[in-house]
Amino acid sequence: MFEKSLKKLSLHKTFVFLLMCLLVHVFNAVFFAKIGIDPLVTLNCVSAALYVVFLTFFRKNEDLQIVFAYFEIVGFSLISECISGGNFDYIYYVVGMVAVVFFLLPTDNKYKHVYQFIGVIFAIGIGYIDVVQFFWFPEYKDVVLEWKNVVSIINLVITMFTLFYISNLYLLVLKATRDKLTFTSNHDMLTGLYNRHFFEGIMKRSKEEKESVFSVAMIDVDNFKNFNDSFGHETGDKILELVSWCIKECLPPNAVAVRWGGEEFILYLPLMDNEETMFIMERLRSCLKNRHVECMGQKLSVTVTIGIRTGDDISDYEKYIREADEMLYWGKNHGKNQIVNTIN
Repeated sequence: MFEKSLKKLSLHKTFVFLLMCLLVHVFNAVFFAKIGIDPLVTLNCVSAALYVVFLTFFRKNEDLQIVFAYFEIVGFSLISECISGGNFDYIYYVVGMVAVVFFLLPTDNKYKHVYQFIGVIFAIGIGYIDVVQFFWFPEYKDVVLEWKNVVSIINLVITMFTLFYISNLYLLVLKATRDKLTFTSNHDMLTGLYNRHFFEGIMKRSKEEKESVFSVAMIDVDNFKNFNDSFGHETGDKILELVSWCIKECLPPNAVAVRWGGEEFILYLPLMDNEETMFIMERLRSCLKNRHVECMGQKLSVTVTIGIRTGDDISDYEKYIREADEMLYWGKNHGKNQIVNTIN
């Protein structure tokens, strides 16, 4: 539940962060109005108005929104500490933002480290104000000291919550990026099927297993070169996507479907004999027969030729692939649009 909520928030992370900042300023304005520190009421009202402007008129420029929020927060923190004599610990906000800006801004933002350095300078300035107990408005010193601990705890809680939210968001994005890289390294990006490298890794690992029977099927799209030459590569890609979709629809869960290269596909069907494999391949041909690719007002029918080889020695899978390939090319040379499991 928590991860699902984070995923939704990650899609609008900049908007959510600015909205959080707006709510903090609204809360602060109400809180300081109740305890009677008017300069901080005014400061928070101005900041809240700025967030409303940026949330309303600059929603398409997320980088600008983050830069604005960063400088608003460090500037607000410095001014607030000048008003409170360094007693309200707004330095927590600045330290928090040095981390937050690193995540929210794109990795290629060349000013990211400059912003962080500026944050460090502001933090040092706030620390100095705390040491010398500088008050812009000495008349509020008594009420500041009375509420010092409460405001400090509130600021610490807000900062910790923000860092908790951002760090978990960062981990979620990192996981999504890692998953995407894993998918990209193992899959063909056009069809979504496994790629040759992944397949060879699976088969090498499978050599260590004892398997009673398995089948391999080599599939080749008929007349694919003619489709490309006559209708262009975009149409060729649509044909490959259609074939891949039908493969996914027809294969059992334990099968492995691979784009072998170009318009060729290979299927590995563990624990399936010749009869079962033939049945599945007929389903594939039927799936393609009932669908077509539209191009230039034409409905293009797509057929495939399939070579099948069944074996019981997984350690010699390369031999079965070669034999299935031989079946395939026999079928290509004898009419196409057929399934071949025996060469007459």
